[in-house]
Amino acid sequence: MYKAGLKVFRWLTCLLAVMLLNACADNVISIESEDSVTFTTLETSFPVNSQETLKVKLRGSRTSGDYSQTVPDGKMILIEDTQIRGPTEVNGSTDLTYASVSIGTDGVFNNPAMASKLRGLMYVGIAQTNMDLTLIHEGTTYTSNDRTTELYMQVGTDYEIVPSLYGGGTWAFSLGPDLTGISEIDLKLNYALFKHLEVMGGYRWLKYNYYVEEDESIIHVNFKGPFIGINVPF
Repeated sequence: MYKAGLKVFRWLTCLLAVMLLNACADNVISIESEDSVTFTTLETSFPVNSQETLKVKLRGSRTSGDYSQTVPDGKMILIEDTQIRGPTEVNGSTDLTYASVSIGTDGVFNNPAMASKLRGLMYVGIAQTNMDLTLIHEGTTYTSNDRTTELYMQVGTDYEIVPSLYGGGTWAFSLGPDLTGISEIDLKLNYALFKHLEVMGGYRWLKYNYYVEEDESIIHVNFKGPFIGINVPF
């Protein structure tokens, strides 16, 4: 009888522990870093076949922004093994640098009639994302860092408005083994100053999701704003 009662007690204890852990997880909210920012971008590409239809592209971008967030009553943020419980306010900053090496083409539309005015691009490769986030709460600073290598793809199209001036858009995304990655949409203008030098400008929407492996808050970065850049095509 005693042994049976002990087994029931252990079973109830384990069940209670699981229920408490699930309740704790349900109360954990993500860190939401949202801001209007300015992006800088540098690109270069060079052909790797004799027809110059297949190219390797190197691309890098950087931005940083500030954020503030309300933690509601009954919820909490987990960072550096610390529980920040609501109701309270937190703030901080996020630095984001991402670069890619990809192979593809700027001549998706190989019809000569279309290619003279309309350009289409498609590239696939790998990307490296570096994220540095700080979170400040009641005078204490916490940090979270990520260095992730991801699969990468970029597609887009643009149209020649006047000679040497193109307008269009691109969509790029990356995805790592833990589903961490970036989604980036650009609306832009490209102006060719010379054969191998273009200036770029436009507006960008960027989302970055960092799914941590430890029992910490997921990080969502939502940045938007103007970007400027240089493209050096060969």
